[in-house]
Amino acid sequence: MGKIYLHTEQKIQSALFESGTRVETILFPESYFNALTLEQRKALPKRILPLLKRYQKLMLSQRRINSKAGKTLYQKPQGMVRVNMRINTGAWAILGAISAAHGVSRCFMVNYLLWLDDSEVGDSIEQALNVGCPTFHNIYSYIWHLDLTKNSITRRIEFNPNPLWTTKADHFSQ
Repeated sequence: MGKIYLHTEQKIQSALFESGTRVETILFPESYFNALTLEQRKALPKRILPLLKRYQKLMLSQRRINSKAGKTLYQKPQGMVRVNMRINTGAWAILGAISAAHGVSRCFMVNYLLWLDDSEVGDSIEQALNVGCPTFHNIYSYIWHLDLTKNSITRRIEFNPNPLWTTKADHFSQ
């Protein structure tokens, strides 16, 4: 009987920051999009990277938006406007990792970050979370762990350096 060899080291790898940008489609609620001026609409693609810079540490440290690890939340397609935008490939990749760790689509996350910014949440957290830390971490790892024997699914994101790391003992001793 012959042997079958499985090559388990398969991966897809490409440059994080490619020259130029890609066109991506984002869904926005009609009410939000229609309230924007033409200048604000044109500026939407340029807002994504600053939103990530401002809110990524909050998003990495807070409770996950979707509590079901096996499901990805999307917006309801009714009442949405499809907008094609040119987005930096690196920003799109980081947005994808953070979105996946939260169990939501990139469109959902973009709208959530815009909501945080429009609610001026960033003003209250920027000094607390972003001072003394690099704008972006050096390494992001999104892990989707499927354990068939224990019937469990886990989504998590790891990043390095991790200025947010504390132990439970550190947290409770303060």
